[in-house]
Amino acid sequence: MAHYCAECTYLDLSSERDGKFWCEKKLERHAANELECGRFCEAYSRSSSVSKSAYDFSEEKTSNGRICYLTTMICEILGLPDNNTYLETLRQFRKNVLQKDNKYKKLLVEYDIIGPKIANYISKDPSKKLIANNYFYDYIIPVIYFLNEGNIEKAIELYITMTNKLKSLYNLNNINVTTIEIDEADILESGHGKYVKKRAVLQ
Repeated sequence: MAHYCAECTYLDLSSERDGKFWCEKKLERHAANELECGRFCEAYSRSSSVSKSAYDFSEEKTSNGRICYLTTMICEILGLPDNNTYLETLRQFRKNVLQKDNKYKKLLVEYDIIGPKIANYISKDPSKKLIANNYFYDYIIPVIYFLNEGNIEKAIELYITMTNKLKSLYNLNNINVTTIEIDEADILESGHGKYVKKRAVLQ
């Protein structure tokens, strides 16, 4: 079973700076939510609640810089430019189709709430190159194909399958989007990997 830096005796949890802590073994800073390295040594004297608190702290801090798991896979891991044809096609689809129909709002809001967590897990996964490559060819390229063919429902079906597989891979199936979160979300700002509420209307 994999462990995280938060559980390692070498991570000094009193040395936090910008969501990262000092590793006394590697002599460099690491986020508490990073997967164990070859020098991991379990801190048996550290309570699970303390480890979890440090993990959650780093998770919140690091999620701000990595909000879109599609961008994480395609650009950060596979090295394509941000304006590549795959992302641009998906962005246009989001803007011209998904954000204009309330029946897709749940899909967009889920991406905003769960997407950043998936992005963080992928970016720290030792097998991230292989995972990103597999999902790129097995899902992203076929989704783009169906969109270009005008088969919207098939593209969405495949996208949902991809997201569910990633949720299962990183044990995120217990995260559910609530009706309130969907209702309060601004659909025109949804689907970017960051949850945005509708602005209050002044009376």
